[in-house]
Amino acid sequence: MTDLVRTVTVDDLAAMLQQKGFRAEPVEWPGGRAALRSATGGVSFNVVSGNGTNGAYHDFTYFASFRIDGLPVDEICGKWNAARRFGRVHSRDGFLNFEMDVMLGTGVSDGYLAVTLELWNQLLNELLAALREEAARTAPAA
Repeated sequence: MTDLVRTVTVDDLAAMLQQKGFRAEPVEWPGGRAALRSATGGVSFNVVSGNGTNGAYHDFTYFASFRIDGLPVDEICGKWNAARRFGRVHSRDGFLNFEMDVMLGTGVSDGYLAVTLELWNQLLNELLAALREEAARTAPAA
């Protein structure tokens, strides 16, 4: 049996991102939490540290935020959340926020952590496609 990952550091998360071809720029999250900024398909996202002590975290969150003007945000959130698992969208202060929590619990494999990044990337790209589709559908006719 392989060793299980029970905590991660920001350096561990950066290495995971970089192994999969993503950039990993350290940033400070509001409230002083450590985070990394990355991107996929030209869209920035963050990996935000969660609960833990001494820089070792038991969970983390993938997070992306979009300013969407002229789209029915509440309707988009409702449709998305009803049709998808794992990542959730919500609106706040004129932004559409997309989040996916990753909990390590009593231990997970390195493969599990890699799959969460692949899932995040897939879901984020699906959300971007859905937003583009909604923008095209609701655009005023020229």
